[in-house]
Amino acid sequence: MLEKYYEKVKGIVHRCRKDYYLHLWEKEDWDQEGMICLHELLEHHPELVEKEKKLYVYFKTKFRNRILDSVRKQESQKRRLDRMAYEEVGEISHRLPEGGLWLDDYYALHELLNTYRRKLPEDKQEAYERLWADERFKGRKALLRELKEVIQEK
Repeated sequence: MLEKYYEKVKGIVHRCRKDYYLHLWEKEDWDQEGMICLHELLEHHPELVEKEKKLYVYFKTKFRNRILDSVRKQESQKRRLDRMAYEEVGEISHRLPEGGLWLDDYYALHELLNTYRRKLPEDKQEAYERLWADERFKGRKALLRELKEVIQEK
């Protein structure tokens, strides 16, 4: 039954599709939204089944308002991320930067840091551990400078 009435108002949906742009919406999405809108309208106003002219007016108003709400949502600053196009990672993987170190670089750095820690005197070893725990302490900047020099030498 709903499809029969939707055929009558389908032109309004397709006209709105030409007038307004909704990101990532295809023809089927517009038709689905139109059917949902018509269903809600007929639920609240069942008398519109007999009054075809009134059905057109009510549906056009309800559907356009619904679409305008979606357009406003799409264009609002808060929903900026909704507008971003979805791209498959496999298609853009060549543009993604490689994160972190290569495995051999990681092991070399790890070994360098272990050697450095073992050569430190007792008082500096405690400071070194506090540095890796991201704690604040006196002499932190000096230890960071020293560690930076050790890493740059290798």
